Amino acid sequence: MNPLRTTVLMKTDISGSTSRFRELLAADLQAILGEHRDFLARHAAKHDGHIIKDAGDGHWLEFSGVTGAAKAAIEMQKELRLAQPNRGDDRIAIRIVIAVGDIAVQYGDFIGDAFALATRVEAVTPPDEIYLTAAARFALNAAEIQTALVESFAFKGFSEPLPVYRIEQRHRTRTITDAFILFSDLSGFGRMMDAGPASATVERILDTLDALARGSAQELGGTVRFSLGDSYCVTFAEATQAIAWAERLTRSWEAIRHQEQFGCTISIGLHLGTLYTYRSFLYGRDVWIASQLQSASAKLLESEENGIFVTAAVRNSLFGTPSHNRLQPVALLPLPAALAGIEVYRLCNANFEQ
Repeated sequence: MNPLRTTVLMKTDISGSTSRFRELLAADLQAILGEHRDFLARHAAKHDGHIIKDAGDGHWLEFSGVTGAAKAAIEMQKELRLAQPNRGDDRIAIRIVIAVGDIAVQYGDFIGDAFALATRVEAVTPPDEIYLTAAARFALNAAEIQTALVESFAFKGFSEPLPVYRIEQRHRTRTITDAFILFSDLSGFGRMMDAGPASATVERILDTLDALARGSAQELGGTVRFSLGDSYCVTFAEATQAIAWAERLTRSWEAIRHQEQFGCTISIGLHLGTLYTYRSFLYGRDVWIASQLQSASAKLLESEENGIFVTAAVRNSLFGTPSHNRLQPVALLPLPAALAGIEVYRLCNANFEQ
């Protein structure tokens, strides 16, 4: 056994992963876990930390200091919240424990009371929380990280109740300016639901749409802000990326729906503006405008038509691109109050029938 050394340990665990991951294909599960590991390693490296051991969908990490570990933990949870607003139970949430103690390596594995205590604390840590042992809390720079006592727990293997602390995270609204806010929705999906379709058909439609939406968004630099059934909200930093995503999704869906005989088309509304995120909640007037644009413009489509509609702000941002000349003004009747005074354009040749 190697000599004991005092270190700062972090234990992470994905909340509710057993039921969530059970239905995934092995390749999909491996990809998700690989991305999550890279995510943890990236944030740890910023604060002089690294992964020392994998434990299923959880990980053990080592840091040079408690304050650095706490900062990394806060950033991990913050990024997860901002990347998955309005995902509800479908989002990935992690619980994090930070402990300090002596550890050693024996037969290629790590041992020490700090591991045992962190494991016990993890069992009482809720999702989206960061808990600390007493030793970790006292080594923390209180001027930078605020903590509060949770309570004292009687843990198996420890002779007396031990106090556990939590990091007080200060959530603040984040403002994202100059965002291209896109809403998409399947036209005809509601009528299909009313007709009572086979569950296998519904699953195929939603799985196909999700793969197309998320795959192309990731490739083109978009962020899927939330999805609800057959509806998606995606944001982009550039107008060309947003319009390219809309066209790719429309064309891909058109080809697949004919092949699979899906009786649904796609309508898309795109607006430029500001959005606000607080914890996992997304809001703002421009988010509402984009949503109303998609909903109102869908009523202009014939039964077999897809459609991409944008506001004047988006059209102006596309000036000098081939897409700009393909945008033709349309009138929405009835006009939603949110769109009063806003010019709306339709992207011609968005599918092969226009």
